[in-house]
Amino acid sequence: MIVSFIPILAVDVLGSVAMVVMALFCLYKARILREIDPDNAVFLYLLWISTGFVVFAVSRAFGHILRQFLILTSNADNWHAISSFSGSVNTVSFMLVGLITLFFNQTWKINEKILAGRKKLEDTHIKLMDLNQTLEHKVIERTERLTSSEHKCRRIFEQSLDTIMVTDKDFKIMEINPAGIALTGYARDEMIMTNMTLGSFFAYPSEWECVCRKIGSMEYLLNEETEFLRPDNESLLVLITGGVDYGAFGCAKTYHFIIKNVNEKRQMERQIAQADKLAALGELSAGVAHEINNPLGIILGYTQLLLKLEPDHTDDLKIIEKHVLNCKTVVSDLLSFSRKGPSKVGIVDINKVVEGVVKFLSNHSDFRNIEMTLNPHTGDRLNILGNEQELSQVMVNLVINACHAVDGKGNIDITTEKTEANKILIRVKDNGKGIDKKNLSRIFDPFFTTKPVGQGTGLGLSVGYGIVKRHQGDIRVNSSQDGTGTVFTISLPAETDRIPLKGGRNR
Repeated sequence: MIVSFIPILAVDVLGSVAMVVMALFCLYKARILREIDPDNAVFLYLLWISTGFVVFAVSRAFGHILRQFLILTSNADNWHAISSFSGSVNTVSFMLVGLITLFFNQTWKINEKILAGRKKLEDTHIKLMDLNQTLEHKVIERTERLTSSEHKCRRIFEQSLDTIMVTDKDFKIMEINPAGIALTGYARDEMIMTNMTLGSFFAYPSEWECVCRKIGSMEYLLNEETEFLRPDNESLLVLITGGVDYGAFGCAKTYHFIIKNVNEKRQMERQIAQADKLAALGELSAGVAHEINNPLGIILGYTQLLLKLEPDHTDDLKIIEKHVLNCKTVVSDLLSFSRKGPSKVGIVDINKVVEGVVKFLSNHSDFRNIEMTLNPHTGDRLNILGNEQELSQVMVNLVINACHAVDGKGNIDITTEKTEANKILIRVKDNGKGIDKKNLSRIFDPFFTTKPVGQGTGLGLSVGYGIVKRHQGDIRVNSSQDGTGTVFTISLPAETDRIPLKGGRNR
């Protein structure tokens, strides 16, 4: 009987061992899968159920082997005593496997929801990544545009030939471009550190007050014409356009101004207008002067004859002679103004001309109480190509006008110099009462004078203007009524820059 029981024993024992081995192998494989993907619920289920099967296999195998061992040792009664415990362990193990299966069902449903949520999160993450990448591209693109725009604005600000100025609400300068620095004559740091305002540049405070009223009421200015005064007392005519800028929310109010220098343009317009006046009036003056000159010559001749024949009427005839000579002087000025007389052209030393005029006028009674100072150029000779007599006439007129401006008692400074641009400058400066601003644009008009009747014909500056222009030069005036007086500046090209005068002949 023992021999016939051996196959059953072998199958029971070997089967139990094989079941344990297979269960352990399954547990091993489940652990490997779990380590590969810890978040996979299926692998977790396999690990749990493999563990349950291992417990079940070990319990069942141990029970079978123990039963066979007790039977072989004739202790079968003992097996009946412990078989209930072995069966209980097997039942518990099997129930554990069943519970794992039931629990996995709920776990799987939860896992599916988690996976679905995870998928949505992944999709959302991908969309967010795309949006973030798109946003980064847009930020980069807009940053590049902003940088480019800022660079363009900065170039416009820096390269503009017109003055661009930014001020605060009190018109204190906050920013100014290089053109503004060149226009005003002040350094940028000086303007900002000393809290200079736009009104600091105005030559006349009344005009600044008017500008403040306009921009205060309308919040803008449009082509407001005014006069600026540079640190060297040079005046400039400018056009101001500007307006208020409230900026972004919470920003302080500022004012932006664009200032154009129209000084040269206005001077050119005035010179063109002056040339037109002189041309038209010159033609008329020539005819009138010739028509009057002949009768005046006859009157003067008969008057001088009567002076010899009628000594009893000497006083009356002297009065006639005096006024006739005055009329001939006016006629002579008209002829000079009309430019009909011949003009000899040659090399003229400007210093020699100026010294001759000063020496001549210093002996005149009107200049006894006037201190005339001559500051000639000490370098090379100031030679120009022109007519010495005409240039002397211009200087005489300017110095006599300066004498009248100081009322016969004051200072007259005469300076000559040569610039790097090969221009010869003659300045006649007085410390007189100055010229009214309203008269500055008319002082070169023919017959315009502010002197009392009988003390001036109004042709001196007009004739001088024509002579300077005929010498291819320029004459300018700066005047102030604050005690600094008037400065007339004549600019003439040096000999190397000249061409022969029209209508003249070289000596």
